[in-house]
Amino acid sequence: MTLDIPAAIEDGLARLPTRVAAILFVAYLAVGALSTITSQTLGAAFQDWVRDAVPAANPGTGGVPAGGMGPGTGGASPLALDVGVAVALVLFLAQVVLAQAVGVVTIRTFVSGARDRFPEDLSRRFGWVVLNALVVSVVVGIATFVGLIFLILPGIYLAVALYFVEFEVIVEDKGVVDALRDGWALTAGERLSVFLLLVVLFIIGLISGIPGIVLGFVGAPELVTVAVSLVVSAVTSLLAVAIGSRAYVQLKGEDWTPPGSASPFAY
Repeated sequence: MTLDIPAAIEDGLARLPTRVAAILFVAYLAVGALSTITSQTLGAAFQDWVRDAVPAANPGTGGVPAGGMGPGTGGASPLALDVGVAVALVLFLAQVVLAQAVGVVTIRTFVSGARDRFPEDLSRRFGWVVLNALVVSVVVGIATFVGLIFLILPGIYLAVALYFVEFEVIVEDKGVVDALRDGWALTAGERLSVFLLLVVLFIIGLISGIPGIVLGFVGAPELVTVAVSLVVSAVTSLLAVAIGSRAYVQLKGEDWTPPGSASPFAY
């Protein structure tokens, strides 16, 4: 089936003013906050570890980095927790797994016809799917990164060709190898359209960063900037996933029905 980008955008937007989207918005806010906290915590803990391991790197500072970058200093990491590198790494990885779990719920919801309540089969093989989605995300990310190193264009091509691989894992319960094969095949003949779709999603991502930049420019308190950025990012991220999910449904064809679900075209 040919990918209709305007229809995918319209269909994605129609998914936002719903009860399930409101619940997912709260989940995205929570994940965004945890991501910010754990990222700052890991960064600050690593800086402290480097400072302690190589004291000569900060001569004359008495072991305190210039600008107060450590946890609880109110510097560049105001939300960082005062923990060691090992604990910070565990917290960060736990947040990654949680974010992936929320992603699985979101994609399964937006691919289905759910509006007032989540799909009945939402928890189907959940742990297995989350694990495989994490693995396939890493594989696709590495492949895209390597492609970007080689003159950029191969990386863009791989990002386009493999965009729906994660959807194959999450929606169809496929393993990594099958998802890579079928996700690649799904975009065959539609890669220009998928590229244009990714351009749209990229623009949405850029728009989400504007409020934070403006608030930072006018000197707003950092916590206010972070809070506003989290809210805007949650909305735009939900919209991007909704649009991608509806594009995925289009490419699967009208005769396709996800496992254990009613027709996604019934909504």
